[in-house]
Amino acid sequence: MVMVRLWSFLLFRSTNLEFITIMKKKVLLAVVAVALLFSVTSCRKEEKKANVIVKAITENTEVDFTAFDISVNNLRTLTKIDAKLDNNGEYRGQIDAGTYTITISWRDGNASLFGSKESLSIVEDAVIEIPLTFSIGKPDGLIFKEIFHNGETNNGQMMHPDQYFVLVNNGTSTVYADGVCFAIARHPNFAESDDFTNYLPDAVIAGLVYAIPGSGTTYPVAPGEEIVIARTAINHHASYENAVDLSGAHFEAFDPTAPDDVDNPNVPNLIAYYSMFGQFMMHPRGYLPPFIFKVEGNDIQQFLEDNKVQFVDSEGEVEYAYKINTDLILDGIETGNQGQLAVKALPNSVDKGTVQVTGCHRQMLVVRKFTEENGRRHYIDTDDSSADCEIQIGANSYPRP
Repeated sequence: MVMVRLWSFLLFRSTNLEFITIMKKKVLLAVVAVALLFSVTSCRKEEKKANVIVKAITENTEVDFTAFDISVNNLRTLTKIDAKLDNNGEYRGQIDAGTYTITISWRDGNASLFGSKESLSIVEDAVIEIPLTFSIGKPDGLIFKEIFHNGETNNGQMMHPDQYFVLVNNGTSTVYADGVCFAIARHPNFAESDDFTNYLPDAVIAGLVYAIPGSGTTYPVAPGEEIVIARTAINHHASYENAVDLSGAHFEAFDPTAPDDVDNPNVPNLIAYYSMFGQFMMHPRGYLPPFIFKVEGNDIQQFLEDNKVQFVDSEGEVEYAYKINTDLILDGIETGNQGQLAVKALPNSVDKGTVQVTGCHRQMLVVRKFTEENGRRHYIDTDDSSADCEIQIGANSYPRP
């Protein structure tokens, strides 16, 4: 009997232990289920929706906002919304509550507008304003097509007023000419090496700086289009038989301090920043090669102040000129006079060759060669003017339409 009772007790004890173990497992499963429920509830809270209005803020009122891209990036889920702004420069949409980076961008040729808000927490309906920063980069493809520095042959009566040059967009997209600067090298290439050539090949010292005006997108230049820039935009042929009509130039370098200069009111003036001559001039024999450059940020005055160099002239007087880094130069042509080239004024990265006249007042025009393909001219640009350019006798007229 005692043995039977003992066995019954042990069996009862074992059964209770199994029951307790089973109950513990059930409690644990219940706890896990509750935790999962809270977790799901928490996720649902994160997926709350928010209505947002994103506004582009810019002082440029001439832009077409429908061409602006907006990107709304969820930093947790890595999902992205890509869209366009509406006519008012706004984007309206519903997004999951969360943390976002929002960017707005626009590009047209070398002009761009950009703005962003990073790591932005959006948990409820919101209006988000994004200021845009405007920038104008290098107008790739803008090169010299013609340079007339030589002068005509009217007994030397008119050496400089009929000087002009032509830029052409040799690229495949529209660029803006606003802020493009015309310069000439300070070193005369008939002279031996000096303080100015010591800056080569990393920089060129400029002896003249004039710039095309504009707010950044004022003067678009489509592929194949030209810009004619005259020293004086009038019909020179009316007074001099061998001179040409430049009354249809797009810009002129009017100098109000010159008593004999004429201002054409129909032609915008270049902005004059500096000239070693006190006015616009290209050397008629080409001793001071021309080049064009574009300043980053478009603050030309500040750029020149930051790049001012001091030197002592042949008479012992202290003078100033300006250093232009080679990587800012868009194009340049090493002009000169035959038999008188001593040291190049432009680095080989700008022009490996040279194109030369035979003297001043010979009506010699520097022109760039071209090929034609599919009805469009493509101007040859290998950074070697010996191969890219040639001399034409007689300048071209650009009369007012």
